[in-house]
Amino acid sequence: MLNDAIILKTKVTLLDGFETDFTASLFLPDTPAKSLFFCQPGGGNTKDYFNLGQAEDFDYSFASRMCGFGHAVMLMDHAGVGENKFDDSHPFFTPRQSVSFTAQALKEFFVHPEIADVKKIGTGHSMGGMMITLINSLMPFDGICLIGSNAGGLDWGLQEEDMKYIEQPEKLEKEMETHVLRMFKSPFINYESGGPSLESITFGAENIGAHDLLMKVQSTLYSAGGYMSMIRGSFRPEVNKITMPLFMAAGEHDLGAPPDEAPKDYINAASIKFMELPGAGHNSFAFSAIESLCNAIDEWVGEVL
Repeated sequence: MLNDAIILKTKVTLLDGFETDFTASLFLPDTPAKSLFFCQPGGGNTKDYFNLGQAEDFDYSFASRMCGFGHAVMLMDHAGVGENKFDDSHPFFTPRQSVSFTAQALKEFFVHPEIADVKKIGTGHSMGGMMITLINSLMPFDGICLIGSNAGGLDWGLQEEDMKYIEQPEKLEKEMETHVLRMFKSPFINYESGGPSLESITFGAENIGAHDLLMKVQSTLYSAGGYMSMIRGSFRPEVNKITMPLFMAAGEHDLGAPPDEAPKDYINAASIKFMELPGAGHNSFAFSAIESLCNAIDEWVGEVL
């Protein structure tokens, strides 16, 4: 059984001197933590994607499973989303600016006495993997875990005017606002009333119970994060700063780069372990493959950290 979360809170300074509270949920195992997984969700999900819960007597919670292995798990929403939502009047901000806000909070949260001295593993799903990669460039992790996430972009989702930003990270950073608003119409999109469909194995879940859990963690999409993660090479400098051990996993029916191509961008990683999850779609935590995934991640930590 997962222990109750410790709620961490601190003040963060955003753009134009705007201040707001940032929060995170810290789950601790029953014994001293072996390591800490710091987790960021994909676009359109809250942090609780990493703690879906149980359905039909099966545990779909990454947090529960990893705590069961003796690791601590910290879940945190992106800036402007979920528990870290703030005033809509705040100026547009890019993903790099977003993670600078997150890093402010993490400098406070990571000194919590239960986790201050343990190895820290940045863990991201989908767009969250890009955000973890950006955070790592500001405050390096001891390991990186990317699930349904890579640096290959989604060329098929781009229009002609977006293609000129492929492998042009500096140009994109300067001109991002115009193109995010062109594509998404708003800095944040409310998808809470929509969400995954059981009719799609790529975007859905393996059964109605898991689907219902997935629907509970739907939230607003941070448009700039979604846009940047679709542009191949948009965070190439930060990808090249991943020098620690890297674990990557993708569902059999995932989206993005093919499994055999996904690791190729991480040229400076100390080591790379890749795992394909049979039967799983993009929301791999909503499939029984989460069991073998968490087992493999725990083994990987023991091997490389």
